Amino acid sequence: MPDSPSPSPRRRRWFVAIYIAFLALVVVAVMRLVRVEADVWDYYYPELRSSGAVLAPISRDDGVLDVLTLGGSVLLQIESALERRLGSELGDRVRYYHLSTTAHTSRDSLLKYQQLSQRKFDVVILCHGINDIRMNYWPRADFQDDYTHCPWYASLQRDSSGGKLTLWNRLMDFAAQDGLGPPLPGSYPFGRDLKTATAFERNLQQLVSAAADRDDQVVILTMAHFLPENYTRESFRNDRLDYGSGDVKYAAELWGKPEQVAAGIIEHNRRTRAVSQQHENVQLVDLEQQIEASGRNFSDICHLTRIG
Repeated sequence: MPDSPSPSPRRRRWFVAIYIAFLALVVVAVMRLVRVEADVWDYYYPELRSSGAVLAPISRDDGVLDVLTLGGSVLLQIESALERRLGSELGDRVRYYHLSTTAHTSRDSLLKYQQLSQRKFDVVILCHGINDIRMNYWPRADFQDDYTHCPWYASLQRDSSGGKLTLWNRLMDFAAQDGLGPPLPGSYPFGRDLKTATAFERNLQQLVSAAADRDDQVVILTMAHFLPENYTRESFRNDRLDYGSGDVKYAAELWGKPEQVAAGIIEHNRRTRAVSQQHENVQLVDLEQQIEASGRNFSDICHLTRIG
């Protein structure tokens, strides 16, 4: 009996192509339908859980000082020194919940603190002033006080309203990530208009007001900074400026046009002082006034040397 003729190579290729396309459609459909069991807040702010903050006490009756830190990389940089200082005075009667995260703004800290509404902290340490400046580099018509003109916050708002994430959303978010990377020089004109000052102050106001309702005490820090008069990116890159060595060292252009960044920090510090004066549960530590602006103390525009 003669063998059946085998399919032609061309027919075989068409079959494989159709089969692959079918599988792709099935995968996309599944990814759009399947919801990730992890909470949206675990995805955007994993430090809430990894720090133990979501399991912090709901009362203050155990004799242990519970300290919550909220900020960006500047506060993150000094958290270990804070632990050593408090540990030398209080021993093991202190618990730390460090939520400071590189590139996070005052908006992130407010959202994180709101997620901990059932928890009690004896001291909340808050430091912001530079990362919010990155939010200025959009046109005034696009700017939103809740920072949802930035894709990161727009995605967070969308996903938190749904409660859970689909696999498809997570894949698309990852593929289109737009973090707080350096703005392009072409967007520098947008930075002349400091749009974040009011939003920054409102974020701090809402956070310290919530802390007052919970009877949490707040220590709020201004942002110390140093921008040499002869600053250029090339000089910074080639270590020709009066900056010291440190664990963290970024060009000022990471946040925007250097002069605009410095001006933004100064205005945000003014708003920080204003907030501190309006609330009895807030103590101000004015780092801008206490830390000398010199290379002895700074490794870049805002990060500190070991001496600083």
